[in-house]
Amino acid sequence: MTGQNRMDVLFVGGGPASLTGAIKLKQLLNQNGRKESVVVIEKADKPGQHNLSGAVFEADVLGGLVPNWRESKDAFITRMLGNKVERDELVFLMGNKLHKVLPGAVVPAAMHHKGDYTLSISEMVNWLGDIARVLGVEIYNGFAARELVMENDAIKGIRLGEKGLNKDGGKQSNYLPGELLEAKVTVLGEGSLGQLAEELVNKCNLNKGKNPQIHSLGVKEIVRLPEQNNFGANRVIHTLGFPNKPDVFGGGTLYSMSKNTVAVALVLGLDWRYCDLDPQREFQIFKSHPFVSKLLEGGETIAYGAKTLPEAGYYAVPGLVADGALIIGDDAGLTNVRKLKGLHYAIKSGILAAEAIYQAIEKNDYSKNSLKAYEDKLSDSFVMKDLQEARNYRQGFTRGGLYLGAPLSLVQNLLPRMATEPDYKSMSKGKLNRKYSGGIDRLTAVSLSGTIHREDEPSHISFSDPAMCQRCKEDYGCHPCIYFCPAEVYKEEGDDIVLSPSNCVHCQTCRTKCPHQAIRWHVPEGGDGPKYKIM
Repeated sequence: MTGQNRMDVLFVGGGPASLTGAIKLKQLLNQNGRKESVVVIEKADKPGQHNLSGAVFEADVLGGLVPNWRESKDAFITRMLGNKVERDELVFLMGNKLHKVLPGAVVPAAMHHKGDYTLSISEMVNWLGDIARVLGVEIYNGFAARELVMENDAIKGIRLGEKGLNKDGGKQSNYLPGELLEAKVTVLGEGSLGQLAEELVNKCNLNKGKNPQIHSLGVKEIVRLPEQNNFGANRVIHTLGFPNKPDVFGGGTLYSMSKNTVAVALVLGLDWRYCDLDPQREFQIFKSHPFVSKLLEGGETIAYGAKTLPEAGYYAVPGLVADGALIIGDDAGLTNVRKLKGLHYAIKSGILAAEAIYQAIEKNDYSKNSLKAYEDKLSDSFVMKDLQEARNYRQGFTRGGLYLGAPLSLVQNLLPRMATEPDYKSMSKGKLNRKYSGGIDRLTAVSLSGTIHREDEPSHISFSDPAMCQRCKEDYGCHPCIYFCPAEVYKEEGDDIVLSPSNCVHCQTCRTKCPHQAIRWHVPEGGDGPKYKIM
């Protein structure tokens, strides 16, 4: 970053929501001969490296951004069009041996995916970034946003994290201070569990009267299959049941990415109660089921990652505007669990935010009242209408588990508002006592994520009160963090918990699942973290 570090509009986070917002805004500015600056900052070293999703995509939303995208000769679009879903199945895994493919007629319409597209969100981000740069959007990678800058209750920008500190916080020869970035409008699109968005919501009381947000954790691998394989192309499978207990929300996914590449994942609601649940191990158990293992026969895992996703839905979406700021995408909680989708909502939110910001620029008014046009546009769009239709969907499974939650899901929109509780409150002494040791272990999985952190930098993970860790052992008979982290950041040595922050894949599961809320997770030095390429 150079110069005065002042810009007209700053997007924080380089994911699909921010990039589409920046593209749409620059399109509007260019069409009307305006020269306002639009900047995107992203903590990953390169575009797409911190982006992970399913993703089964409802692509029509791109028409509001790139009207002729289907005619594009870009390699990303060619791959996406080649991955149109033609086979769409929902499978109930009954125990560790049997399975039942559910007839399409009994699968709710919202869970049908035929005609959608499977894609790599990492590759999508690169495609969007190229479009943005051509239009004149400035994109800066490797810069971590650490705090909001407020003045008289208005957001004036952000402060970046320092670079070049040693483990003790001393300045090294390559030290760079945390610069101040000033903007007329700051758009927060950090993704799930974005900390600046949380700071804005708390400081401006934007969650008044709202349900607490809850999350799931997705653990994912890319598996390369032989040319002749049992899965095939243009196919999407979702599973229920095994290995999840009936009171653990979630299921498995298998999406073809090409004729011999499959994205495989297990999604688990973070309100699980089992103190020894290891999501990465549960994922390996999932892959051991005969139905799944046969589909993946002869395959080689070539990539790994993990990410949380917001799931509380309509009743947990906070106020999304403040003086000088907006919240978009997963940062805003725009995920529809009933449809198992969030990507097209993130993109639409970016487009609508851009339209509202352009109107604010024309009026030279960046107040909350002016930017509220974004909330109004979002409320009138399919985004909030879809979320409203699924407003109690996730809560029904939290209360009733799979067997009561499934029938409740059919009538959830007729029920009065159902509450949620933060994920960490669900922890209990209950244990799974898994003995399975097959598949890929956590450290091997982390190596497949490409995760790198500078070994001599300050730890971005710490304990607010180490004594609280001993309380976990007393309350639950174990340290849940050594299980629930999908990257083995936490290990038990004697009576102590030893941290390996260099393993961290930035899912932030620890921050929301620690039962005593004793774990502090901060964005590390810019450029650190996973190096996803095809996730």
